[in-house]
Amino acid sequence: MAEQTDAQAVKNLSGVERAALLMLGLGEKHAAEILRHMGPKEVQEIGLAMAGLTQVTNSQMELVM
Repeated sequence: MAEQTDAQAVKNLSGVERAALLMLGLGEKHAAEILRHMGPKEVQEIGLAMAGLTQVTNSQMELVM
């Protein structure tokens, strides 16, 4: 199977996974400010997605940011 490019990998992420990647990139302080405005279910979904992200490259992070 051919290896995905970073752009393809990001394109294949769900909206929740992209939000999780963004939160990781923002850092704890800024992510907390955003999460404060979300409901419990949304926070839980993003938290689960954050925990499930593996092998994220700097390039993928930049594409989401």
